[in-house]
Amino acid sequence: MRAVIITRDDSGAPYPQVHDVAEVAPGPREVLVKVLAAGMNRADLSLKTGHFRAMTGSGPTGVAGLEMAGEVVGCGADVQGFRRGDRVMAMCSGAHAERVCVDERLLMRVPDGVDVLQAAAWPAALMTAHDALVTNGRLARGDHVLVQAASSVVGIAAVQLARLLGAEQVIGTSMSTDKWERLRALGVTLAAHSGPALEAAVREATHGHGVDVVIDHLGAPALAENMASAAIGARIVSVGRMGGTGGPIDLDLLSLKRLSLVGVTFRTRTVDDVAALISRMLADVAPLLQAGRLRMPIDKVFALEDVAQAHAWMKSRQQFGKVILQP
Repeated sequence: MRAVIITRDDSGAPYPQVHDVAEVAPGPREVLVKVLAAGMNRADLSLKTGHFRAMTGSGPTGVAGLEMAGEVVGCGADVQGFRRGDRVMAMCSGAHAERVCVDERLLMRVPDGVDVLQAAAWPAALMTAHDALVTNGRLARGDHVLVQAASSVVGIAAVQLARLLGAEQVIGTSMSTDKWERLRALGVTLAAHSGPALEAAVREATHGHGVDVVIDHLGAPALAENMASAAIGARIVSVGRMGGTGGPIDLDLLSLKRLSLVGVTFRTRTVDDVAALISRMLADVAPLLQAGRLRMPIDKVFALEDVAQAHAWMKSRQQFGKVILQP
């Protein structure tokens, strides 16, 4: 079968390339899926494979990708929840291939009415956003929410989820002003730049209250403004660290505002941890997906053979929405 393998050129630099690899066969609790579309994520640009230990299956090592949608074409001896022909989606290792083996606990059924491109676009974003916003951010109806880097794919998911789950205000930042109108169309009530002026904009928009939940993808450079913009008792959830991992923290302000600063990742979760996360997430989002109330903009679709062009496009940071590969 064809799959994207991370190889190295003569200088030792890694790059993605399609190769013929051995066919995969499911283990006892695994499902064999024919991949119809696969999502690309910023983690793919690191040119590493096996991103998260819980997502690692029995397929060949070195295959790229961490989410896909497709059709079940085989099941291991102990699989009970799926059968041939089921439409499924998942966050899993080795997704950038024609077929992939996935632990059945990580698989989700594609809701009726959701096409394959939308199904491939959602697993990583929805799992990450729901875990950050609801489980760790403890979102309550009427809360004010700040999403840093709201034009990222997880940011787009968090913006829509926050509004649909009852947030009163959703403030989203993007350094690209041409994306602000698209963010407003998705539910952002105030689009702004991240930076020193953000606190004043947040205070004005929330009538002095501040934000109750912060979903942050920027990391160290945004920590001070996140804390300054936060309401008393707010929850700041560190999802990404695109701007850096280390910096000073005002512990006095943290205490005065009684803030919760929470870090999240999939890298240290077990399969059972992820399965429990999926169950919590689907309880909220499956009806929204089926009703068409959650929509991920599809930015570009590339053939599997054009994976290098897909990587180059994502590195340009011009995208808005999901980049998809199709075998």
